Amino acid sequence: MGAVQCDMGNLQQAKEYYERALDIRLKKLGPAYTDVATVYNNLGAVQRDMGNLLQVEEYYLLAEEIRQKQFGTKHIDVPPTHINLGDVERALGSLQQAL
Repeated sequence: MGAVQCDMGNLQQAKEYYERALDIRLKKLGPAYTDVATVYNNLGAVQRDMGNLLQVEEYYLLAEEIRQKQFGTKHIDVPPTHINLGDVERALGSLQQAL
């Protein structure tokens, strides 16, 4: 539902659906699962679209941490998170961090 709301431009509603999904997954799975990382990534994307770059950074960092712990640094699911973080750091003006 979050993705559909996002596609429709209803960012606040999308954020609320993703927050509910996160709450459920945290309660059922715990904080270390890749499904939780996916929701953090989705929340980051919605926050990016809403212009909340500091919140985006927080969510992407959480997603990155989970994915690195689960897969290691060389797994195919880790680089997209690095790209997302680099884009956010660049937008925040932290060019050295983006690099």
